[in-house]
Amino acid sequence: MTAPNLQVRNEEAPSEGSFHQTGILDVGHHSESSRSQTIIEDLIQAQVAEKSIHDILVDLGTPFVSLAVLEEGRITAKIIGPPSSSSSDSTLNNDTIFQAASISKPITAMAVVKLCQEGKLDLDSPISEYLSQDQILWFSTPKTLPLASQITLRQLLSHTSGLSCHGVPGYATIDVPTVEQILRGDGPSNNEPITMAFVPGQGSHYSGGGLTVVQLILEVRLGKPFYELMDELVLRPLEMTRSIFKFLPESEKNYAPAHMNGIIRSNPDHHNFPERAAAGLWTTPTDLLKAIRAMQKSLDSGGFLERKWAQEMLTEVERFGIGWRAKKGEGQFGHSGSNDPGYLSFVGGFAELPHGDDDKVEKKAYPKDCGIGVMTSSVLGMVVIEKIVAAVAYVKNWPAIPELESVPFMDRKKTIDQKAKEWCGKWGPGDWTLFENHGLFIQVGKFPPMPLVAAACPPQQYDEGSSIDLVIDGLEMMLRLGWKEKARIIEVWQEGDIRSLERLEKEDKQ
Repeated sequence: MTAPNLQVRNEEAPSEGSFHQTGILDVGHHSESSRSQTIIEDLIQAQVAEKSIHDILVDLGTPFVSLAVLEEGRITAKIIGPPSSSSSDSTLNNDTIFQAASISKPITAMAVVKLCQEGKLDLDSPISEYLSQDQILWFSTPKTLPLASQITLRQLLSHTSGLSCHGVPGYATIDVPTVEQILRGDGPSNNEPITMAFVPGQGSHYSGGGLTVVQLILEVRLGKPFYELMDELVLRPLEMTRSIFKFLPESEKNYAPAHMNGIIRSNPDHHNFPERAAAGLWTTPTDLLKAIRAMQKSLDSGGFLERKWAQEMLTEVERFGIGWRAKKGEGQFGHSGSNDPGYLSFVGGFAELPHGDDDKVEKKAYPKDCGIGVMTSSVLGMVVIEKIVAAVAYVKNWPAIPELESVPFMDRKKTIDQKAKEWCGKWGPGDWTLFENHGLFIQVGKFPPMPLVAAACPPQQYDEGSSIDLVIDGLEMMLRLGWKEKARIIEVWQEGDIRSLERLEKEDKQ
């Protein structure tokens, strides 16, 4: 079920030094990306046959989803599940903006690295070169001032600075505190004081407060408001035309209002974030994938950034690179975001990430110039985000996103692999029985058996073969049939927890 004005956007990959204008295609266009998004809708629809896509998404906690897919440099976008009613929600389209929340951080980092490339900043110089002692005392004490003075931009952007304040709640009004008040934790700021909590460079401690220090450095160093700098350095060069680091203008009506769940709107329907570098970006999945594409192009042959600077940015420090989540050997980078009172988002792209001289890092195959962006306007949106990201990777035969491991959608059209019979039997700890009876079933103790359906997620690859992934129909639980130390096991996935079952009777060796 779609809104009357629903559109699918296809954006061609940019030519050298330029970006093509966006083109609009009909939903029925024959492009592979468009078909893939239709398949995703079909998957969602098939979860509960008697319900609409919108109603299924509402049950999962969000009223609609904005999805964009990057494939071989081409971006295709679609709003999935908006209500077909006369309400304002029915005007949602691919230009509808959402709060990107913490995805603001890697976009900010792109500006910083660009300035480093131009020689205007240095990733490894102490911040005392950019800020006065009085300014550094906004987020330190006389005792910790010597430590704080030696923090670097690399540490601030990789969450290894030792600064506190994981996240911020934002403000329901436009009367907001200054950066100094935010850093000090003085009224009217509503966050904890941002202070030195750990020794810089001695581990990863996620800090939105650290990005507020980055915001201060940029404004002090370049003498302009942060939102103007981001517009000049990143948004306009990448033609992120539906992106702003400003507060939402009164004239902007095409935005997704925040929700508490799939039905109830937040009141107010969004917060303002003066912590712009950490959480202040309004954007679309399409624009976020333009940033992903720019990083991929830069890493490959240079573009928005020179290749060496793109490599610098995507080299793992401690779970993060410079702004982006990037781990050696994973073949992908990205970030997720969560803003009060109800925005959750994810964007990720595939690439061969730098691994330095570490010969132990296993290089993995990855789809070239590909990525996924999903944005929701609900407190509960991550449930749907994780399912949709897994479904896109499943449909495209792409690798799974490691940080998004949850129970996927069911693929009711797929026949369960006959090899699943090899896992039939009793399993523990507990009393689990996997058996076949005109279909595959799982029974726990004396409870009634539950039917199993093929899962819409990329399989895990083992030396012995691919996993067989099965969702328990009617429950938010998945069984992954796989191996451990050459013996068959069953992983039980539920609410972010994964536990292993071992066969209770002796396995037949054939």
